[in-house]
Amino acid sequence: MIVSAKAAMLSPVRLLVLCSVLLAAQAQAGQDWDLISITRGATWEVNQAKGPLKQNGRVLEGVLKDKTDGKADYQIRIELNGGHAEATFRFISENDEGTKLSGVYKKAPKPTKTHCPEQIQLMNSFHYIGLARDACEP
Repeated sequence: MIVSAKAAMLSPVRLLVLCSVLLAAQAQAGQDWDLISITRGATWEVNQAKGPLKQNGRVLEGVLKDKTDGKADYQIRIELNGGHAEATFRFISENDEGTKLSGVYKKAPKPTKTHCPEQIQLMNSFHYIGLARDACEP
């Protein structure tokens, strides 16, 4: 079947709809966050991970991959309320119920087009988690 060149071209409206769908899919996927986890047990344990967190309203959640072995091992759900953050964090490999942490959420006060850091710092009595990303719009 031969399609004419005129029929193959996208109208401006169709092109706009296609771009909107692609941008929405990218926003739904989430941007990559860097995570550091410091836990105090019998010894200090430090882990690092990276991956996307999906945002739905005030909630960020997802599973991050360990930077050392690449396995998806860190599940986190964070509820943001202004500058305050509440989270549940669990190590998937340990099959635990997770631990509750609370802390702060900050964005750069004067972001630029190329530098717009965002960070979350969470703690409880034995665990610290720091998350950071550069949240510039594409």
